[in-house]
Amino acid sequence: MSNSREIYTHTFPIDKKQSIFTCQINNEFKMNKELLKVIRKSGDKQDFKTNVKAYMTDWDMGTEPGFKRLKEIAFETAVLLSKNQYDRNIGKIANGNNFVANIYGIWGMIYKASNYTIAHDHWPALWSGVYYIQVPETLKGGLLYFPELKQSVIPKEGLLVIFDGYLKHGVKELSGEGERIAVSFNIQ
Repeated sequence: MSNSREIYTHTFPIDKKQSIFTCQINNEFKMNKELLKVIRKSGDKQDFKTNVKAYMTDWDMGTEPGFKRLKEIAFETAVLLSKNQYDRNIGKIANGNNFVANIYGIWGMIYKASNYTIAHDHWPALWSGVYYIQVPETLKGGLLYFPELKQSVIPKEGLLVIFDGYLKHGVKELSGEGERIAVSFNIQ
């Protein structure tokens, strides 16, 4: 007996606005210092074998100094976005009817000249994001781009970018001198 089924596609054009959310995180000097130290100390654990063609830590750095604080900031921001943009509660609310999300991956990256990230998504993540810790002026290019939206974000120190996890995104190739250091995460 075969379990094969015919699957039909029904495609409908819709007008749906898609957003990328940004906010500037200021005065987190201790967190940034801890993040830089831990990311550098970690060493490259992925050996350029992921979509990130740059130095990359382990996937789950959430218990490390600096990462814990960034998880709090990112999650608080995602809870607000979910409520304000979609009228959905994703936090741990007592009424029992809310989806309880959590950060399930958070990792550090160091980009240098010729590094980039292949466009990809993080489905089934609800939200994905990146936080820029160090963005030297001597390192050019490296825009965070969203090919389906034909939009880009210019990285700058202290910038937190959050977007729907199903959105394809990548990083354009960098050139010049220095190191751009960032942290990415997923919320599901």
